[in-house]
Amino acid sequence: MLNLLRLRVGLRALLCSSLVALALPAQAALSGSLETRFQADSYFDPGNYLEQWLTLEYHRRDENLNWGILGNWGASRKESWINLHRLFVEKRFLANSISARAGRFERIDAAGFYTLDGVDTRWLSDSGLRWNAFIGKPGRGELYVIPGQDENVNRPESKYLAGLSLSRAVTLDGFDQARLSLGARYHFSGVDVVKLDGAFSGTWSPGGDWQPVAMDASLVLDTRGGFVETFDVQLSTHLNGKSRLWLRARRYDPPDRSATFQGRFYRYYARGWQMVLEAGYRQEMDARITWGGSLRSVAREQGVEGAGLDLSLDWRLDRGQWLQGRADWLGGDEEHTAGLYLGYKRPLNSRLLLEVNGALRDEQSRLDGSRSVMAGEVRLDWMWSRDLHLSGMLELARSQGSREDYDQLRFGLRLIYRLPARGAEDYR
Repeated sequence: MLNLLRLRVGLRALLCSSLVALALPAQAALSGSLETRFQADSYFDPGNYLEQWLTLEYHRRDENLNWGILGNWGASRKESWINLHRLFVEKRFLANSISARAGRFERIDAAGFYTLDGVDTRWLSDSGLRWNAFIGKPGRGELYVIPGQDENVNRPESKYLAGLSLSRAVTLDGFDQARLSLGARYHFSGVDVVKLDGAFSGTWSPGGDWQPVAMDASLVLDTRGGFVETFDVQLSTHLNGKSRLWLRARRYDPPDRSATFQGRFYRYYARGWQMVLEAGYRQEMDARITWGGSLRSVAREQGVEGAGLDLSLDWRLDRGQWLQGRADWLGGDEEHTAGLYLGYKRPLNSRLLLEVNGALRDEQSRLDGSRSVMAGEVRLDWMWSRDLHLSGMLELARSQGSREDYDQLRFGLRLIYRLPARGAEDYR
């Protein structure tokens, strides 16, 4: 009964979008997709759930008008949910130098990735100065409902947010394509604090036989406590046409969960603030092999910290095959974490792609004791037709440790149907 109800809703959405498409003016274009997701999990409650996602995008060039919709509805044995992740209208004025967006939409800035229920305006002046002003109610993108997850995880610290930022290209001796950005955000209702942020990017050419150095830096300053909340500084240079040396220092708070197999089973995860200093080298060989390594030092609010080593290998084989390997070790003060990851991709034919992943992880910490994890994943992506795609995933993980032993089996299916597009041929 539940599956039949979801199918009826999906068919109604398809019918409505088709009727809208038929009524489009000549200068407009409408595209979108219907996606059905099913997942079964033997370990986490509520186990099985089914979701239906709808995406619509509309562009009208003669009026410089855009709007978009992204939403989903789903159900499990214990609960059901309906979410609207995106619903906005955007208009451009004065030869596209000014744009205004209103509704619910995504933003990426010094605060990270989040959604905003409000208004966002942008202006590009004749002098090349870019202004951005926004105000609204923020929400974390991670809140796309994961059944069984606490809805308060990763919520922004204030109920409302207002911000202003500007950026422009700057001329500095020895630098090419340099750009400087400055901004301020006011968090209010729940917590009242002003945060300042800045960013710089450019390429420094020292001259002589020295290679150019690419520089990127950003930081967020909390004026209430007078401390740098987050920062990220990166320097990289190509030693020759096929090798690169890079340095990176950052302080950040990772998201609550990782969605990828590699993020969940290979990378060591610890909540809370952490600072990482890293120096690495990457070399591309003639035989389509790229290898690299890095040394890093990690300080964390909680979890394993110390010094470590990362190694990587990417090998492009014949007939579109691709092999990837990763190994890492981090240890200090009688704690350690070590991991090994192998991934393999191979097109079975022009429409079918096979992907196999495996990971081993060993951890020892004073807080959680010892833990070892072995996991494997098989994925198949099938392009049934140009507009219909089907993918399946089977994952098995075994965890053994001083606190808990468990086996986890996950199975997932995704069916994506790209709705018949109407309007301009270049809508993609």
